[in-house]
Amino acid sequence: MKNILVLTDFSENAKAAEKYAFQLAIHVKGNLILYNTYSRQREKISGNVVWPHSTPSSELQSISNLQARVNELNHDLRKIKDNIHKPEIRHLGNAGSLAGKLNEIIAENDIWLCVMGTKGESFANNVLFGSNVFKVLEKINCPVLIIPKEAEYKKLKKIGYATDFRSSDVDIINWLYKLADPLKIALILVHVSADTISDSEKDVLRSQEKIYKSQFPGTTIQIFEGENIQDSLHKIAEQLDVSMLALLHRRQEFFEGLFQASISRKMIKHTAIPVLIFRDI
Repeated sequence: MKNILVLTDFSENAKAAEKYAFQLAIHVKGNLILYNTYSRQREKISGNVVWPHSTPSSELQSISNLQARVNELNHDLRKIKDNIHKPEIRHLGNAGSLAGKLNEIIAENDIWLCVMGTKGESFANNVLFGSNVFKVLEKINCPVLIIPKEAEYKKLKKIGYATDFRSSDVDIINWLYKLADPLKIALILVHVSADTISDSEKDVLRSQEKIYKSQFPGTTIQIFEGENIQDSLHKIAEQLDVSMLALLHRRQEFFEGLFQASISRKMIKHTAIPVLIFRDI
């Protein structure tokens, strides 16, 4: 069973992510877990000793909000009359930082995918999804799907994976293929070069294409040239009509300078479709 963890702060953009994850869980026959972290305050116990302490009100408010969101999603589920998979929907909460216990939660609950929301230009200013989103990307041990506020779930038809065809891509492509193949979703591997691709490079890419096509039947490969790779990816998403764009986050070199911190922020903030990010472990 595919367990999907949705990070929520109960904002409108987080609700958009919840609704997207809800529909995704139905189609991939998975379950849904809503996860919220609440603030940890500090209380002086005695002398100079200070212990972290979460107030009962902050914890109760978190639980109340989570339960309300679970109830609303279950209400939406009951209204669906079609013979579909009915995901189990539950919630979890913790005091402290978002990234602090995330991998522990992921391991304990066998999380397949983590989902977060974003709301365009104000993305970096959001308390939960601002600076913390990049802390999450540096530490998390599962793929992260980032949902724009305006995105509405549409049945997935094509997934585009932007790759530089390194050996570390194989596990990611295998993950994407296991998602795409049973659901009859087209998987497109996209290579973008800022420079003109030489004939020798094209030969290498063609040989890699044969290997990937033999391992992942039905997968197609597209090669694009463009000076501004960020703009190229947006154009590719439109030209290929992909429902989701997947990227690999490398800790030190986020796709060789293509996805340096400033570029990755722009890419996430301005995209009109969900972005699926894998961390290079």
